[in-house]
Amino acid sequence: MYQLMQRRLSGLVSLPCGACGALVRHSAEPLCAACWGGLYLAADPKPIKLSFTAAGCSWLPYGTPEVKRVMGALKFRGHHSLAVQLGIAMSKALPRPEVDVLVPIPLSPVRQYLRGYNQAERIAHGLHLEWGIPVAPGLLDRRAWFAAKQSARAEADRPKIYGAYRADPDPRWGGIRIGLVDDTLTTGSTLNAAAEECLKKAKVAEVTPLTLAYATRRGL
Repeated sequence: MYQLMQRRLSGLVSLPCGACGALVRHSAEPLCAACWGGLYLAADPKPIKLSFTAAGCSWLPYGTPEVKRVMGALKFRGHHSLAVQLGIAMSKALPRPEVDVLVPIPLSPVRQYLRGYNQAERIAHGLHLEWGIPVAPGLLDRRAWFAAKQSARAEADRPKIYGAYRADPDPRWGGIRIGLVDDTLTTGSTLNAAAEECLKKAKVAEVTPLTLAYATRRGL
């Protein structure tokens, strides 16, 4: 309903770009043409391979100014529709993975409440719209007693993330291949911990990591 109202409103007035604030004239796009262009110019897909995952991929280098602005809007300014559009754009830039379901990395309950949505789940929804792969947010949960992630630097500095996630042991997940979706890859510890939990507790067959952005040395 919100997106429908936004599209109707955008036909009458100019709306601000979610990243830079410039007016997006007569368009329901969450970003202006300049910000979209900056993202596509910055795009440099990077392979991901962690201890408990198969080979996956990340789309955008976090260290560029354009990507930083967009990621800030995505995570801290309430632009949940932007997350969906970025997922769609990501799906067109990366090869479709051989997975059965997409599983977003969950937020802590506190962070989910404060933000109002899980950006990883919204990105996964955008991927689903293009790839047709169903989203299974119920497969993985985050334990309430682990602190919410504050920033890329905070995750890199935290020595232990293992134990933060809990996979659903329902037999229906056994033997499936999952695409594990997150917004940003930093050290890889978050994705690795979640992948290990999915393999050992949910008995999935394989985990493929997929992230919108990845931290560069300059971006940390």
